[in-house]
Amino acid sequence: MKKKFLSLFAIIAALAFGVPESKAQAKTAVENSGLLYEITGKDLKKPSYLFGTIHLICQKDMLPADVLKNYLDRTEQLIVEVDLNDTAAMQKAVAGMMLTNGKTLKDSLKAEEYAKLDEVFKTYMGVSFERFQTFKPVLLSTLLTTSPKSLGCQAVPGYDKVLMDTATAGKKPIVGLETVESQYAALDSQPFEKQIEGLNKVAADPEKSFENFRKVYQIYLAQNTDELYKLTAEQFKTEEMPLETLLDNRNKNWIPLLEKNLGEKSSFIAVGAGHLGGKNGVINLLRAKGYKLTPIKL
Repeated sequence: MKKKFLSLFAIIAALAFGVPESKAQAKTAVENSGLLYEITGKDLKKPSYLFGTIHLICQKDMLPADVLKNYLDRTEQLIVEVDLNDTAAMQKAVAGMMLTNGKTLKDSLKAEEYAKLDEVFKTYMGVSFERFQTFKPVLLSTLLTTSPKSLGCQAVPGYDKVLMDTATAGKKPIVGLETVESQYAALDSQPFEKQIEGLNKVAADPEKSFENFRKVYQIYLAQNTDELYKLTAEQFKTEEMPLETLLDNRNKNWIPLLEKNLGEKSSFIAVGAGHLGGKNGVINLLRAKGYKLTPIKL
């Protein structure tokens, strides 16, 4: 269960409401969207690749492993958000899920809220809410929203694990763009009270949250990262989550590291799909630096 949380930003980005799409938006999505991009230009000796991941997915919906392996094999290293093959990083990731200073969620919930959450967790997760007392509320919202009842399957770890295992087997270096601490710092920028509100909102109407996630899941499968970003921004605004902190600033911080690595070795970059689109998305930021990014339809 804990591994579900380790790369959770794309999942959080996927908790979005649908918004109407105009003809102009549809045209942009066709021209500029994709999950996989070839990176060339700016005196690169060999192409690199950028791929937008989703961290939980139904087995039946996954691309065959050989499809991505084919592109990874053309490169010299794998770049991910955080290298979770590192034991110390894994330990920090687990520790970062928890509340501190002896707090429990029972201390922060009204009796009726606690009872409702216990009912919902028993119904949709098959376990009592009691066992989650020390987890941060935003993680529990994500756990509920991406439960098997939401996806309609027992989800498997997404492409991150496949890519890291493939890189390890091929003795390719794995480079992390940020630390576990920085990821949790971004997540914790949403006030605790707002996290509690969000968890209670999911518990009040789980089916609505499931529907929202399914919509975005289908957009991901359609490889429409432009629309995914639009939905992410809309949901962050609705939930009063700091889009600039959770996505934009992190994207900007990655660019110098990406440029350094791209200049040294051909790279396969795998980050949450929510980071790809938009004005401050990785695609646009790399293009602004002079790289050519060409979508590859999978």
